[in-house]
Amino acid sequence: MFATSSPPPSGPWAGAARTEPQPRAPLRTDLLDTLMRLHREGVAARETRRLVPDAIEHRDLIRWEQRAARELRSMFDEVGWPGLDVVGEVGAEAAWWCVLLCDRLTAFQRDAHGLLQDAGERQAAPARHLAYLDDRLLMHHGEPQQFGTQHQLFADGCVEPYPVDNPALVAERRRSIGLPPTACRTAALRLLSLTRGPPLDDHR
Repeated sequence: MFATSSPPPSGPWAGAARTEPQPRAPLRTDLLDTLMRLHREGVAARETRRLVPDAIEHRDLIRWEQRAARELRSMFDEVGWPGLDVVGEVGAEAAWWCVLLCDRLTAFQRDAHGLLQDAGERQAAPARHLAYLDDRLLMHHGEPQQFGTQHQLFADGCVEPYPVDNPALVAERRRSIGLPPTACRTAALRLLSLTRGPPLDDHR
């Protein structure tokens, strides 16, 4: 089984919903450049030849996660969460995307979650970013998600939503943070897929 995130509602650089802060011009273009490079490398690692990655492609995914986590930790130490006020809208999206997909480094994701939460409170990150990461961490712990952002990609290429806590409330939860009703774009979900192997929390 493979773990995926449903893509943001209107493409990878989706704009603000009604609850999201206004985008700002990036102040740290050096950090923006780093984030965009990590994003490009992450996408390249996921553009596998098959519906699911083979052993070599899987190795490349792990190497990217470790490299991305190291560089992001250094960035966190310097500026905290690289949000809208630091790297602009595109940079903030790239930072969130990279953290979300470092699935074997769950301790890193938990640390990043706290920084992202702080950024959201000061309107430096969209509410949906935290919702996606909340659901991702719940999935890693085998618990049902809250916002319906996560999907499972199976070895045969089938994509299914990860179980949700109290599904009758999902639409209201999503609406409360500006997310539209759930939708599954299979091609985009497969691009975000990662094997849910053992955590590598000792690698930084």
